[in-house]
Formats: sequence, structure tokens, C-alpha cells
Amino acid sequence: MAKGQVSNELLIVVGFILLLFIPLMFVMYLKLADANADLSVLQAHFSVARIAYLVNAIGYMGEGSAIITEVYVPNNIREVNIGGNEVVFIAGMPSGDSAIVKPTSFRIEGQKRITSPGRYRLEIMNTGEKVSVEIAESRITAP
Repeated sequence: MAKGQVSNELLIVVGFILLLFIPLMFVMYLKLADANADLSVLQAHFSVARIAYLVNAIGYMGEGSAIITEVYVPNNIREVNIGGNEVVFIAGMPSGDSAIVKPTSFRIEGQKRITSPGRYRLEIMNTGEKVSVEIAESRITAP
């Protein structure tokens, strides 16, 4: 009879552990989704700041100056607009779309729209009146 009592107590203890563990896993799953969204927004902020900084740097260097840079567009970014005097990433968030905007000191022209996530090479060139931003390669695939 002692062996049966031990197995019943073990089942009760395992049941209580599962009763606590399953809701904890659900909460952790929800927090992981929030953390991934926050990470994507931080990556988008970094990319927007990098493009705007380089547009300003090339603009101040004068006509004929150019640079090629690589930027990362995270998964939750729906659209990238580079034009006028600003760089805009539109992020799809659980609470709705959010725009990440960085103004530039120079007018931007060229190929302006990116609509899918991934790594892109951008060629930024000062043409005299404006700064041109072109996609050097459509999308860089990981090795």
C-alpha cells in the first residue's frame, strides 16, 4: 500500500507543478512577442538614423561625394519611404501602424520605396542640388 500512496502523491505534486507551469509559459510567450516587437522597433530606429546621418554627411561633403551602406529592414516594417527631407519607416505594431521618422538637412531624390524586410545596400550620392539614394542591389540574401 505504501507504493501506491507514493505514486498518488507524486501525481499530485506533478499536477500542481503543471498547473503553475502552463500559465507561466503562456505569459512568457506573450512577453516574448512584445520583446520581439520592441527589438524590431529599435532596429528600425537604428536604420532610419543611419540613413539620415549618411544623407546629411554626404550632403555636407559636397557634390560628387558618395557612399554605399547596408541597412536592415526588420520584419514588422511595412514600408520604407526615403524622400523629401525625411526618412520614414512605417512599422506594423499590435496597437496599429507607427511611423519612425528622421528629418534630413538635404533634399533626397531617387528610388525611395522598400516594401519587404531584409538587408539592402543603398548608394547615397551628392548630385549638387540634392542627395540621391538608390538601392544598389534589390535585396541581399544571407549566405
